[in-house]
Amino acid sequence: MYCVIDIGSNTIRLVIFRLEAGVLIPTLSSKNTTGLAGYVDKKNCLSREGIHKLVTVLRQYKGVVEMLPDCTLYPFATASLRNIVNTDQVLETVWRETGLGIQVLSGYEEAMLDYRGAIRRTSTASGLLIDVGGGSTELVFFKERTVLAAHSLPIGSLTLYNHFIDGLMPKKTELRAMRAQVRRMLKDTMPASKDYIAQPLCSVGGTARAALSLYQNLEGNKKTQEEYHTDFLSDVLRMADKEPRKLMRRILKVAPERVHTLIPGIVIMRSIAEFYGSCTVRTSPYGVREGYLSFMLEKEGILCD
Repeated sequence: MYCVIDIGSNTIRLVIFRLEAGVLIPTLSSKNTTGLAGYVDKKNCLSREGIHKLVTVLRQYKGVVEMLPDCTLYPFATASLRNIVNTDQVLETVWRETGLGIQVLSGYEEAMLDYRGAIRRTSTASGLLIDVGGGSTELVFFKERTVLAAHSLPIGSLTLYNHFIDGLMPKKTELRAMRAQVRRMLKDTMPASKDYIAQPLCSVGGTARAALSLYQNLEGNKKTQEEYHTDFLSDVLRMADKEPRKLMRRILKVAPERVHTLIPGIVIMRSIAEFYGSCTVRTSPYGVREGYLSFMLEKEGILCD
């Protein structure tokens, strides 16, 4: 068995896989909503309280793995530790307190591992893959299963929430401000829409799965449907403006741990879809964890590409 610990800005997740006929199959998953991005101070340092929370969760997860025979552990972090200035201090503290060495992925590495984990398990040959995380958003443009470009935006669902929303659900002015910020960042830092194929929009990660669950709940669709029109994202944002309490109750049914971050995440998804002209969203259950673990196992000669 093999285990990854994915340390994100909003959640820390433990997933244990078994390898069967060259395929990684998840057998156990545990998630802790730590919200590490909320423990970053004005100096852009993860606070002492945030470090303590991280260490506490890692100790718990390490204890679970130690009870399993021959289970190799691979911990990694994304924007949660990448976007702070005291990364080295945090890594040293974690090593001293838990004995775990964490690999911090760059934005480019995270984007490429998202692609590796998601696209190799689907029939989608061309499009735009996005992963809206808590502290960053990764975009990978690909054509005929060849990556053309990979980018990472230093903005995610939790950072948008922390910077723009005072309550639980956004007000109209807050929705407008979030949209403007994401559009401005896309315009200033991303390649022009004419340069790449962006259809379908292949979405991975927690925001993607929660958005799909909300679609299935609101539209009454079967659980097996994993694709929907991007107009649904606009409908959700209109509902956030006109019927926020009704929408909040819906989110609490399908993804209660994301009641405060799902709408900011959908703002990012919709803004990207508008910017690049994507018409449909296709959700993949696979992503950076599968991509990272398969990469590590291939590097060690355990798994063949």
